[in-house]
Amino acid sequence: MIAEMIDRTLRRFEERNCQPVVVKKASTFFHGMMEYGMKPELITAVQERRLRNTIHYVYAHSPFYQQLFKKCAIRPENIRKASDLQQLEFTTSSDIRQWQDFLCVPEERLSAVFTTSGTTGEPKRMYYTYKEIQMLSNLYGAALRMAHAGRLVALIALPIGHGLWIGGSSVQRAVERAGGLPLNAGADNPQETIRWMKLFSPNVIFSSPSYMTALTREAQQLGYHSSIDKIILVGEILTLAHKQFFNDYWGAGIFDSYGSTEIGGAQTISLPECSAFHLNDLHLITEIINPFTGKPADEGELVFTTIRREGMPLIRYRSGDRARWAKCSCWLPLQAVKIKGRTDDMIVVGDMNLYGRVIADAVSTVSATTGRVLLTVGKENLNDKLTITVEGTPQKDSVQEALLTTYPELTTNMKNGNLSLLIETVFDLGSQVKDVKIIDLR
Repeated sequence: MIAEMIDRTLRRFEERNCQPVVVKKASTFFHGMMEYGMKPELITAVQERRLRNTIHYVYAHSPFYQQLFKKCAIRPENIRKASDLQQLEFTTSSDIRQWQDFLCVPEERLSAVFTTSGTTGEPKRMYYTYKEIQMLSNLYGAALRMAHAGRLVALIALPIGHGLWIGGSSVQRAVERAGGLPLNAGADNPQETIRWMKLFSPNVIFSSPSYMTALTREAQQLGYHSSIDKIILVGEILTLAHKQFFNDYWGAGIFDSYGSTEIGGAQTISLPECSAFHLNDLHLITEIINPFTGKPADEGELVFTTIRREGMPLIRYRSGDRARWAKCSCWLPLQAVKIKGRTDDMIVVGDMNLYGRVIADAVSTVSATTGRVLLTVGKENLNDKLTITVEGTPQKDSVQEALLTTYPELTTNMKNGNLSLLIETVFDLGSQVKDVKIIDLR
């Protein structure tokens, strides 16, 4: 009964085109509810109610899931709780490239389309209805006001060259819905971004760890300093060193988030005092599986089931992201995970297994880099050739030294002729959203 009441109350808020004053009031209510009223068993009850609704909905409207249920010999009534989902096969990124099979509404009801950043493979597209966009804007706006009251002038220093990325679009809507002023400046020349900061004095910054690094270093060189209340980071893994760097220079509380286009953007949050990401359990059912066996695991691949989607709901979607379950001592009653990177960022070159995340971490230790790298693998005279393009103005010798320290066996493989290594530097990697991108041309 209580779960039903909470579900209905949330739906009434989520599905309205809420004015900022309503969003602000809702944020106060949600904060109190989360801190004092939402016990894990109650969250589970709301999840299960929403899961059952979603299962019946996709069975009635999604061609893909109608076929999947038939293939697995499952009826909607067989799935009543999260563990019952294991009766169904996974949904993969290859599946959703046939997006028409996932649509649960006529195309004329679609109001937005977002594509992935294309970290690996061709970008995937996800469609959203008007009601879903309203819901996400309300929720993000309320979450923003839970973290920040009062004056809100938000610099959105996120890549906008990739025009169908969900990040910048959802952040702008959230700031507007929260009654703030969004400055969607993009993530181009840091000098130009600081010019905007001088003009408008933002007190909240949305950015990626790599661009925030470049922006902070530019501010240091220019001798520019401004008091920032909050820095909210998205899109990449945030290291403790970067977090401390931003906090020391700007004096801001550092928030981190994780999400994807497929699940509705940033559906997790890590508060300044948090040691992990808290999941939006009211909109997602999350599993961690062994990526080879598909069985539940403490560490492995994140799998999501969306339980409040209308246009393209996803059931047991394999995200390709590695994580492990975690505990956090903060006041949020939501499940927590630590993100460990990608399951598919391993590349085999010259008889070696290299990981994009490990390479990016090594490069980020070199001065005058932003941390963003592009890894291109090709062939030269029948041997593997690895080109590492580093964003920034570092010394190439310093980059190579950092790589050889991390992967000492690279030296042997290069001497043996198994692979050739080329390091390039560019001032800006353009519209690359993630800090690591891999292109395999072999």
